[in-house]
Amino acid sequence: MARKQRSIRLQTKEARRLLPPAHEPYWHEVRPLLHIGFRKGRRSSTWLLRENVNGRRHKRRLGLADDENFDADHVTVLSFEDALTIATADDRPTAGLVPRYTVNAALTAYWAHRRAKSAKSSVEADKVKIKAHVVEKFGETDVADLTTEKLQAWRDGMVKDTDDEDLKRRSKATANRVRAIFFATLNLAYEHGRIKSRDAWQRVKPFKNVDQARKRALTVAEAVKVINACAPDFRPLVRGALYTGLRLGELFALQAADVTEERIEVRHSKSGKPRSVPLNDEGAQFFEETTAGKRGADLVFTRADGYAWQRIHASRGMKRACTNAGINPPATFHDLRRSYASLLINKKTDIEVIQKLLGHADLRMTVRAYAHLLDATISKAVRKNLPSFGAAVTKVKRLMA
Repeated sequence: MARKQRSIRLQTKEARRLLPPAHEPYWHEVRPLLHIGFRKGRRSSTWLLRENVNGRRHKRRLGLADDENFDADHVTVLSFEDALTIATADDRPTAGLVPRYTVNAALTAYWAHRRAKSAKSSVEADKVKIKAHVVEKFGETDVADLTTEKLQAWRDGMVKDTDDEDLKRRSKATANRVRAIFFATLNLAYEHGRIKSRDAWQRVKPFKNVDQARKRALTVAEAVKVINACAPDFRPLVRGALYTGLRLGELFALQAADVTEERIEVRHSKSGKPRSVPLNDEGAQFFEETTAGKRGADLVFTRADGYAWQRIHASRGMKRACTNAGINPPATFHDLRRSYASLLINKKTDIEVIQKLLGHADLRMTVRAYAHLLDATISKAVRKNLPSFGAAVTKVKRLMA
C-alpha cells in the first residue's frame, strides 16, 4: 500500500521545511522506474511524478505540496500520502505512455528487416518508391496517428487525374505497390508492439484489376539484332540475361565463383533464397570465356572502365541498342528476362520449371506473367492431343439406320 511507504526527507512538512530550495527535485523511489519528486521553491513547492516507459523517461506535475502556507485539500494541494496514492494508481498520469514512434522510425526498422532477407537492389528500389510517396507525406507522423481516413486519402491521391484510362490504371498499379510496402512496414511495427491495432490500414484496400503483366518479349531474331547493336562492354550483360533469365540486380551481383561448367549459382536473389540456373552449351561457353582470368570474388559483368554497372546505365544502354537495331516498340532490360522465359514456354517447357528458373516465390506469379503464352500452348495441346470421336459417331449412326 502507498500509505505505508516512508521517506525521511519528504514525508512530513517539518522535514521538507529543512530542505534548501533547488530546481532539481528531491526524488523518492516508489518502485523501480517509478518515482515521486518534491521540488522546493522559495514561495511554493510542487509534487512531480517520474516514470520510465519503454526506455524513455516521462515527467508529470501532480500539484502543489502542502507546507506552512498551504494546507492539503487532497485535490490541488497534496500531501506526501496524496502524491503516493496518485503515483501507484492505475490511471496515474504516466501510465500507458508510449514513446513517439514516427513513420521514419518504422521505415528504418523495416529496411533493416528487409536487408536481412532480400537483395540490396530490391531494397534500394523500394526505398525510392517510399521516399517519393510516403516519407514526404508521413515521415514525421506518429504511426499511432495514422487513421483510415488519412491513409485512404493518401492512396487516392496517388492516382493520376487524367482522361487517359491507361495512365490512370498504371498510376493505380503504382499506388498498389507503394501501399503494399508501406503497409508491410506498419505490420512489422504492429508485430514489434509499436502499434496497438492494425484496423487503420487493413480497411484501406488495393485497387482492383489494375495490374497488367507486361507481355513484351523478343524473338530470337530481335534478340540477335539487339546483341549486335549493343556497345561492346554492354553486350555481355545482355547476353548473360538471355542465357539465364536473371534479374538485373542478380546479374550485377554475380561473381566468378558463382559460375560453374554447366550452371549459374544465384546467391543474391530478390527473395533472398538461392537458386541454381542451368546453362545450354552456348551459354556455358559464353560464361567460361567471360570469367576467364577472373578471381572468385570478381564481378562477372563490369563496364569498360572496370566499375560496376548501375541500373541507369543498363536502361540507357538498352534504349540505345533498340534504337540502333530498329526494334519497335523498344524493349526494356527486364524484357530480356521475359524473353528467356517466353522462348522456353514456346518450346513446351513446364510452367513449374519456369517458376524455378526465374526464382518466383509463388507459381501464381509465373502463371499471371505468362498467361497469354500458356493459353496458346494449351490450345495447341488440345488440338494436337485430343482424339477424334467423329468415326465412332458415324459408326453409331450407321448401326441405327
